[in-house]
Amino acid sequence: MAVNSGNRLPWVLGAVVLAVFAAVLFSQRRPAAPAPAPAGSAPVSAAPAPLSASQVERGIGNAKAAVEADPRDDAAWAMLAHSYEMIGRFDEAAGAYRALLALRPQDAQAHADFADALGVANKGSLQGEPAKLIGRALELDPANVKALVLGGKAAFERQRYSEAIALWERALQAGPEGAMRQPLQTSIAEARALMAPASAGGAASAATGAAFVAGRITVSAAMKDRVGPDDTVFVFARPASGSRMPVALLRKRGRDLPLDFALDDTLAMVPTARLSQQAQVIVGVRVSRRGDAIPAAGDLEAELGPVKPGATGLKLEIDHARP
Repeated sequence: MAVNSGNRLPWVLGAVVLAVFAAVLFSQRRPAAPAPAPAGSAPVSAAPAPLSASQVERGIGNAKAAVEADPRDDAAWAMLAHSYEMIGRFDEAAGAYRALLALRPQDAQAHADFADALGVANKGSLQGEPAKLIGRALELDPANVKALVLGGKAAFERQRYSEAIALWERALQAGPEGAMRQPLQTSIAEARALMAPASAGGAASAATGAAFVAGRITVSAAMKDRVGPDDTVFVFARPASGSRMPVALLRKRGRDLPLDFALDDTLAMVPTARLSQQAQVIVGVRVSRRGDAIPAAGDLEAELGPVKPGATGLKLEIDHARP
């Protein structure tokens, strides 16, 4: 499907946001401290084991019973909303968050969580009510990481790239979970690339202080039916000469095509081989039905280059299969 870069959520931030913030599930209703372990027993890990689908369903049942018994039980509403999110029932999660906000009107995190659920339920758009909730969350807590991330995504949707960059940089300064840092850095690079005209070339890199290449990947009409939604899409940059090992690698899915991309040092495969160290690179894309990192016959692909780091507006069309 054709997607304008200003109308889509960049990269994988949406999935990462959900994964990171789902960790608060049941946190409001857990015992204050665990029972002491028997003497001589192995130490218990501080990280809770992932919840199974049946455990989440039981949690939903318990939370429903709790809110029916006491509609002002805010902890039960929070547990119900997070549980619905865990199993992808975002419309119901949004309803639970609405009830939660009525009880916690000054809770910045609840505003951000509600905005996220509404956005997913609305096919990824954060415009309208989600944007208002994000704004209110940032009024209540200017350092709320989730609100900053979502605020950047909402600005990106409206093609307000400088605003998106500012919000994402504030999110990085607020110290988000490690899993969120790389997608944030890459999204900042993408927004910077989209701000620069295609003719800016190396000047864009100098202005932003980051070495990257950016552009758009499309699929030719002849190849369109050969790309499955779950096929793995590798977008890479490799040295123009010498080693063929990628110095930046981005992994997406067939359903993400067409897509805008930005490759930079945050996507390096090894710290000692980075895009910023290259005078020129080859930029390519490969679609693998098997998801293998090693190219195979039948993979769909396209390449262009060599180009210098800082090049933007690159256009790759997937138009042939690997022999």
